[in-house]
Amino acid sequence: MTNIKQRAWFKSVVRVAVVLVLLVVPASLLAWFCGTGRMTGGGKLLQCVSDGTTCVDVTGATSPTSSGVTNGYELHCDGTLPNNLEINDHLSNSFHFHLETLMTANCFDDGLASPNPPAANFDVFVGQGNGTWSNGSTNAPACAEWYFVDHGAGYASSSYIRITDTPNSSTDFCPSQTTPPTTCPGTQLLLVPFGPLLSGQNQAHK
Repeated sequence: MTNIKQRAWFKSVVRVAVVLVLLVVPASLLAWFCGTGRMTGGGKLLQCVSDGTTCVDVTGATSPTSSGVTNGYELHCDGTLPNNLEINDHLSNSFHFHLETLMTANCFDDGLASPNPPAANFDVFVGQGNGTWSNGSTNAPACAEWYFVDHGAGYASSSYIRITDTPNSSTDFCPSQTTPPTTCPGTQLLLVPFGPLLSGQNQAHK
């Protein structure tokens, strides 16, 4: 075999090996997870237009009498299954987001208040994942990122959600992501600015 043929053969083997690795390695190995425990909950939240200047409720009014968005979830800080997140946009023809892969999570104590009870060693869950944005039978891939806060009894839970039309590969939120993220690529489909839930709660657990 000539040197030229050997080089061509070697390049072909390398290409095949790279493709096989990408096919075999699960997405979870490309993810970043920091912390232990889980967070559950959800509720009603305000929705904002893309520039964030106008926030509206489900009736189209600017006063928070209802909500533009509802969500429900169970998410694990270390990526342990199950990880479920459902987000419903009631203002835009009932669009729906369903989480399929949790890509990154960072659970930490922001030092502002205790999440207890129940006992937990963190009060903030900041995360990102890929899933499906759908309306009826029409589905499209999407990226969601969120910042959920549980400051315990006597304090209102707060949430932030942003969804775009382009799935993300992986983003490391450990340990510096202490503000709501804006790392999902592509065009923004949904924005829930950081603020108190209109109803419901975020609940941190050990």
